[in-house]
Amino acid sequence: MEEQGRCACRLEDRPHYEEMVLETMLYSARLKERVARENSAVIVAMSRLMAETFEGGGRVLFCGNGGSAADAQHLATELTIRYRSSVQRPALAAIALSSDSMALTAGANDLGYDAVFARLVEAYGREGDLLVGISTSGNSQSVANAFMAAQERGMNCIALLGGDGGAMKGKADLEIVVPHTGSADRVQECHIAIGHVIIDLVERMLGYCTSSR
Repeated sequence: MEEQGRCACRLEDRPHYEEMVLETMLYSARLKERVARENSAVIVAMSRLMAETFEGGGRVLFCGNGGSAADAQHLATELTIRYRSSVQRPALAAIALSSDSMALTAGANDLGYDAVFARLVEAYGREGDLLVGISTSGNSQSVANAFMAAQERGMNCIALLGGDGGAMKGKADLEIVVPHTGSADRVQECHIAIGHVIIDLVERMLGYCTSSR
């Protein structure tokens, strides 16, 4: 008798799994291609806005939940530490708002989780800074509230969204909506690819170039 919730697949179903690997990775590649073709100008505009923020002495704040929190920390670290070893440049001021567990838990306990990122934007954000909000559904209230807090302070906002954009669509200065629904994984793969391209372009726009892809 099958356990509830378990499928009929077994360890020996190798041909089926190999087909699934091919189908999944090709779908991911096609989705990235679609996003690139439909949003290349937006990605350049996002990169320019971020480069101008750094050039003007501003900071870039990132926020997101779950896997998007990991992406936020990933991208912020590549700006503060380095993206590629072939590019030698000063550190760029970037903060992932999800990286302080004490602030997150205190904020969730004292203010409610939906207010956590907005509170941190209040603490760290200034006019001329940039907020990058990441949400695979487009419905993350904590990220939407951070946008509102940022805009009240004269900050620009970039949104990386998924599905149909959700409630956050149209709430940022620049946005990309990855057209995939039903799961977060494929959207996250596009978001991190977009983030890497943006960092590459930012370094080039600031005069730090590399010849490798």
